[in-house]
Amino acid sequence: MLISGYGKLPANITSEEVYGTAVVVVIVDLQFGTIVKAECSAVTEITKEFVAGLLVGYNLNDGLDELINRFNTSYYGQAKKAMITSLKMIFAKYEELMSGGGVLET
Repeated sequence: MLISGYGKLPANITSEEVYGTAVVVVIVDLQFGTIVKAECSAVTEITKEFVAGLLVGYNLNDGLDELINRFNTSYYGQAKKAMITSLKMIFAKYEELMSGGGVLET
């Protein structure tokens, strides 16, 4: 399942000038709840790779706190708040899907 989240970037940073909004997209194996692929809107490849490294392998069934902790303790880019907002949106969508609130056909 592909799930995306968005967050408002701070003004006057390059990502905001290029993208306007932070976007984080994950592909989740719904059988296990594991993020198997991730991508974000970032200007540099190293940031994209770093964010993907924080996300891939994470099990959303473990909750949101540990994932946010990963960002708080290792991501010190200007877009941190926007990335965390994106993750909160992804997690909320995941929970909705898993609780039967979303359209999920097998």
